[in-house]
Amino acid sequence: MTTSAPQAVTVERDWRGRRALAWWTRHCHPRDGDPATRAKLRRCRSAVEALSVPAAVALARVLIGQGVLPGVDDWRWSAGLDLARVLAHVAEHDPARSVMRSAGWRTFPGDRKESEAGDDRPRLSEARFRRLVETGRGEEQVDAFTRLIALLDGSVNVSMLAEDFWYWSDRTKRRWAFDYYAAGIAAPADGATPFEDSDE
Repeated sequence: MTTSAPQAVTVERDWRGRRALAWWTRHCHPRDGDPATRAKLRRCRSAVEALSVPAAVALARVLIGQGVLPGVDDWRWSAGLDLARVLAHVAEHDPARSVMRSAGWRTFPGDRKESEAGDDRPRLSEARFRRLVETGRGEEQVDAFTRLIALLDGSVNVSMLAEDFWYWSDRTKRRWAFDYYAAGIAAPADGATPFEDSDE
């Protein structure tokens, strides 16, 4: 039986998410990880600096797979190294919810404004959400994801965050918008090929 395109994408995304979670548990988990590695990654200010941290190189290698050598100008190396820097800021893996469901509206806001929302107000303001989804790859993506993790008190779904960081594209941003506005049931199916809508 042949795997359909959407299923193939899901399998690949799940695979990368599982690998990133295993890496985070080994290297950055506050209790079981390596505090020195975590501290070094948090201090890195670029993907180039992260090249001096063996754990960051290990994450990039496992996410890329075979065939792309270090030093080759390939966006996947930078993405893997940058993801290591981002995951070093995660304090707790919360498998229960997606990042945007945690940061966004609890129920669909309809015509309500944030100032009228009361307890239903999103943790991430709509203005900051708009800036987030306009973020490109590279340092601005690292900064935006790091700020988002801090906003969520360091507790995120590591697997999903890693997948979304890796596949940061128009399709991912659209899904985040549906999750942010608690309208996920109306979101289109995520059947893109891995690099569809990518900025790369």
